[in-house]
Amino acid sequence: MRGRAFIANLDMYRKVPIDLLEGTRRGSILSTIAVITMATLFFLETKAFFSKSLSTSLALDSNEDSNIRVNFNITMMDLKCEFATIDVVSVLGTQQNVTQHVQKYPIDASGVKQRFQHRNLKQHDVELFDSTIEETIEELHADGEDAVSLDENTLNIALERNKFVFVDFYANWCSHCRDLAPTWETLAEIMYEAAEYRADNHFESKGLSEHDYTAEEYAEAVKVELPVFIGKIDCVDHHDLCIRKNIRAYPTLKFFVDGEEKGDYRGHRTVMEFTHFLAEMEDKFRGEDEAKKTEEVKEVATDRTIRNESHEEYARALSATRHKIQHTWVDEDHPGCQLSGFLLVDRAPGNFHIQAQSKTTELAAHL
Repeated sequence: MRGRAFIANLDMYRKVPIDLLEGTRRGSILSTIAVITMATLFFLETKAFFSKSLSTSLALDSNEDSNIRVNFNITMMDLKCEFATIDVVSVLGTQQNVTQHVQKYPIDASGVKQRFQHRNLKQHDVELFDSTIEETIEELHADGEDAVSLDENTLNIALERNKFVFVDFYANWCSHCRDLAPTWETLAEIMYEAAEYRADNHFESKGLSEHDYTAEEYAEAVKVELPVFIGKIDCVDHHDLCIRKNIRAYPTLKFFVDGEEKGDYRGHRTVMEFTHFLAEMEDKFRGEDEAKKTEEVKEVATDRTIRNESHEEYARALSATRHKIQHTWVDEDHPGCQLSGFLLVDRAPGNFHIQAQSKTTELAAHL
């Protein structure tokens, strides 16, 4: 009996009956303070987790070398390799462009690195204007402008009515654009001269003389025979249009076929090189049943720009480098650039800058 009583009384998990529990004011106050404290700590910890802070530390470097090696691999999706440059700034504040031990690879629209390396164009790589054009832009405009000034509406009309359209996007403050202006106007004049030549041959083949058609009919015939429509757009006056066309530097020469953009011209900016480029584009994009119109352009351009032996040598020297330069460039295919390599900079206060520069164009301010 005693054993059973002992087992019955052996209970290590006894509990107090509910009717014996009683709340007190002191317990309520302590409980309230505990809840407020936990809520406050939860709020402060959450705020500290999502907040940002900048901390710096200063340490003495025991290395006695005056230079430090900086390894970098940077990808920029909105800066083309053509404009990306790396400059090292010395302790005296002098800036030096660096190309050794630096590789640049274009990045496509999907962020994938291309296989071929890129380098910045140098001043002597591209002829910026045609030195054989001796007339000033004012003299060329004396009989009217042949390179048509366009806005958004007239550009759309030109693209609708012409198969091939070549447009110079420029800024009136740009020195490279002012240097190119006489060359561009001469190219437009050559296009109209070639069109007039084709129109005259067309009328002669039908046995018609100049008295058999009106001036309006002749002008329409010239428009039909125009090989390439040459236009220009001032990006200072039409800033929004140039931004939509992704203009990042001046001058930018864009070529259109049937209203679609086919890339930017990157070759020599001379009349003969322009005509060779337009002939290549016509061979590439014209239909099988369409007549070739740029043959007369080459003849007129030769008569207009090659007047002596020095001009002929000048044209020959440029043609020798024609295939070494990529004439067209499609921004959508290569919108960004990956820069990788290493630099040696001064320990203090040496640094390096990655910025946009160009020796052949003036960069747009919105770039």
